[in-house]
Amino acid sequence: MRIAVRRAVTALATTTVLLAASACSTGGEAADEKKPVGAAKGAITWYAMDFGTDNLPQKLIDAFEKAHPDIKVTLKAAPTNSDTVRATLTTEISGGSSEIDVYNGDVVWPAQFGDAELALPLDEYLPKDYWEQFAPGRADGTVHEGKHLAAPLFTDEGFLFFRKDLLEKHKLPVPKTWEELAATAEKLQDAGDVTYGYSAQWANYEGLTADWAELSASAGGATVSDDGTKSRIDSPENRKALGYMRSLLDRGIAPKAMLSFQEAQSLQAFTSGQTAFHRNWGYAWGESENPEVSKVKGKVGMTAMPTFEGHPSPGSSNIGGWNMMVNPHSKNLGATLAFVTWMTGAEGQTILARNSMIPANEAVLTDPDLAAGQPVLQAAATTELVSRPSNTPRYAQVSKAVYSNLNAALAGSASVEDALKKADKEIGEALGGGGL
Repeated sequence: MRIAVRRAVTALATTTVLLAASACSTGGEAADEKKPVGAAKGAITWYAMDFGTDNLPQKLIDAFEKAHPDIKVTLKAAPTNSDTVRATLTTEISGGSSEIDVYNGDVVWPAQFGDAELALPLDEYLPKDYWEQFAPGRADGTVHEGKHLAAPLFTDEGFLFFRKDLLEKHKLPVPKTWEELAATAEKLQDAGDVTYGYSAQWANYEGLTADWAELSASAGGATVSDDGTKSRIDSPENRKALGYMRSLLDRGIAPKAMLSFQEAQSLQAFTSGQTAFHRNWGYAWGESENPEVSKVKGKVGMTAMPTFEGHPSPGSSNIGGWNMMVNPHSKNLGATLAFVTWMTGAEGQTILARNSMIPANEAVLTDPDLAAGQPVLQAAATTELVSRPSNTPRYAQVSKAVYSNLNAALAGSASVEDALKKADKEIGEALGGGGL
């Protein structure tokens, strides 16, 4: 297991103590002195789309208000389309509106929103040890130009789902490398147990960027530089990763139709019994165990993603999910930060975990009692996370350059080498641009 449990001091402290600590220096350096936030009382508005089940956002509000009777939280329902949410927030906040105090933001937004000054830098108000409560990788993508623009609320991750019954039948181990996965898949195909070996999200859309981030990182590659200023996609490591993806199609391990598969189509291929291995987000576990839609109920296992031979195991899992971000125009910062710290602390995160969400708080994520009977939480505690190349305000343009050129290479309309060279050129042009 990669994650070592650390003391989550902030997560176990009360919000009042945390906010009091944030008003003073945590290290004696001038840079650590925090701005005053005002009293933690009054009314605030939280803008968020529905998530989880059984009206989970309202359940969290009710628990928070019980713990903080001086604060009233109003939930403003956001649409389910994240692009629409992004557009709405951009319009309102850039126009100076203070109607929304805190909002849920996609994990790929911090650099974009930070550059456009649509999110409050939280380091100015929270102590350094606040960030220590999060499991490794969860807070990395919230930083832009050295500042935390968001606090992790819950995550989603890429997982490998597999037909455990077929592996047991042939006395085969769960693959730990991509090479082993391909070889095992062919054995199961040759035995007539499945039509295809693998299904994932390789359509010409954002999901392919997520899948690519995993394979690239597991081969030792990257799409952009750590500082988000240069393209790194045209490399030997990435040629290996993309060449492997292309080989799955050429060898018939992945169906040709996978070039149009998004999450739903790739999952259906797995739950219908057509494929042996499947890459998807955590929700796929519940779907695979749902007898109304799945023919493989009780026959599925899940684990962290594979790696390439010669690289550390497990492989990389792309991080998804949602953060909490604060409107710079909020007129009740004390209450807003109290809400954010409670939601990301032990009590709020425990409620998320008990409602089948993957918590970002390490102490909660690694709690064996909470993980009991929840395979998704058990698997999430073993993953190595990698972000998409979202450490740039030009992420939307970068992602399009990635998925459009990769899909062309997978379809055979461009060679692996030419696709990466073209992607490299387009990413370089995007990184040199401006605007949100």
